[in-house]
Amino acid sequence: MAQSKAKKERCRIVREGGLNPELQRLHWNGVIPVERKTPTLSEKQERLQRKHKQKWNRTLQSSDGSILRSGA
Repeated sequence: MAQSKAKKERCRIVREGGLNPELQRLHWNGVIPVERKTPTLSEKQERLQRKHKQKWNRTLQSSDGSILRSGA
């Protein structure tokens, strides 16, 4: 199979003593960017519920808005 012009140019630069640009590219360290997924709606809601303190999160308490006060 034939080499592209860019590959030929890179090989020529390396052959003449220049730096190989393939060595300067970043390493992904095992991370495959194609497999990264955005969070689903349920994951977003769980993160929002855990973000704030539970006592201030109205979605976990009763929705009538009343406050129970015990008098001593």
